Amino acid sequence: MTKSRAVVGSLVLAGLVGMAIFLRPRPVAKEELARPASITPVMLAVLRTKMGRHDLQMKALVARVILLDDDVVSRAAGEMFDEPSVARPLTGDELNGVLPERFFALQDELRSRARRLVVASERHDRAAVADEFALLSRACLSCHEVYLRGADVATSRQAGSP
Repeated sequence: MTKSRAVVGSLVLAGLVGMAIFLRPRPVAKEELARPASITPVMLAVLRTKMGRHDLQMKALVARVILLDDDVVSRAAGEMFDEPSVARPLTGDELNGVLPERFFALQDELRSRARRLVVASERHDRAAVADEFALLSRACLSCHEVYLRGADVATSRQAGSP
């Protein structure tokens, strides 16, 4: 009788664990951008490597800007500044030829904002840190829009923004 209770209890426990795993809440937020038709899977792999590092850098910046941790803000923004850039297109360059010029301008702006964020955090200038982080984030959002919707949409929206 005890052996059958142990088996039944194990089966019930296994069923409950299985149901809990099956019914667990699924994340609703997207963790990455969709892939536009113009980006092939090979090109996407190259971009994912670069953007994966950028994702980690931005997460570190968000957390540390909020916590007023100037040392880590300076370090994370410095890493972003030092990150190798995607080179402007050369003849026959498959990846860079697909990316619009606006992407490269935003990449340059991101590096400039990262440098300014380093300076502001080293001066412990909270207002400047907030301003530069906001402008750096705006460059990121604009770049994502260029990636997803094309340079024309992002340029026209930026022209209409304050």
